[in-house]
Amino acid sequence: MHGTSRLSPEEITRLFSQINEAGIVDIKRGNAQATPQRAIDPLSLTDPSGSTAGRAISRTALAVIVLVLFFVLVLQIGYGVGRRLSTANLSESASKINVEHALATGVEWGNGFTQFPAWSHVDEADEAAGLIKVSVTDTSSKNELELLSSTQVQSTALATNALLNEKIQRVVYNVYAITDRKGNIQHNKFFGFIPAQGTRRAILTYVWTKEVSEHSNYIDWKLKIIGMDDKVARKIQNQVNSVSSLIEADAINQKVFNQQQEERTREQLLHGIEIFKGGHAQKQPRDARDKSASKAR
Repeated sequence: MHGTSRLSPEEITRLFSQINEAGIVDIKRGNAQATPQRAIDPLSLTDPSGSTAGRAISRTALAVIVLVLFFVLVLQIGYGVGRRLSTANLSESASKINVEHALATGVEWGNGFTQFPAWSHVDEADEAAGLIKVSVTDTSSKNELELLSSTQVQSTALATNALLNEKIQRVVYNVYAITDRKGNIQHNKFFGFIPAQGTRRAILTYVWTKEVSEHSNYIDWKLKIIGMDDKVARKIQNQVNSVSSLIEADAINQKVFNQQQEERTREQLLHGIEIFKGGHAQKQPRDARDKSASKAR
């Protein structure tokens, strides 16, 4: 007993660490527990779990967002450049092919582009004759007023691009619409999935002309709207009046004017010398009524 050496505390700890649940010494178990592990500090604000997974996820999400925004920006720039390169320039060439291309893809107008109805046809495009003549069928307007507003913008955009061509002197823009038996304008519904049904009918025509003065450098552009019958003109007038009727009119009728005139007359008859010297009124309202009644008789 005296010759037996005692174990140190470290050796005792190592020995008991090698004993598994069955009470058998397992050397591998001891070696595995002896392997140093990374300390975990749950109170740490920088990395409580001992890993950088959150930081990696944040960086990845930020990179994805930046890439998506960059991709969208490139698409927008590419679309704008491609649109301008593919837009027909009627000021340089007003051939039938270019006019058809302009009606199909639109023309540059203002800060953007003006689109034309899906059903568009080039009737004539001749630089030698100085004439461009097209026909369109509007299926998006709900009434005559909307049709007049939208097609006027379309004709202006097309004519402006075409009349900048020195060889073009006249642009004719024929407008058709789909109408029912009563003559009411029909339009596409449910985002165009249900097309308008009815009879194709001519509504009006825009005629743009260009005149160059022989004695000056001025160029006169003129617009005429022709082909509009009385029925269409009356509908447009009624639709304009229905909008303007929401605003209170300043005009008065004859009855209201007479009442206001009589009131001013009675007020003048009530005036006496007191308006100059002050004091009590020398006349009563019944006196003004009697005098105004006698004047009326």
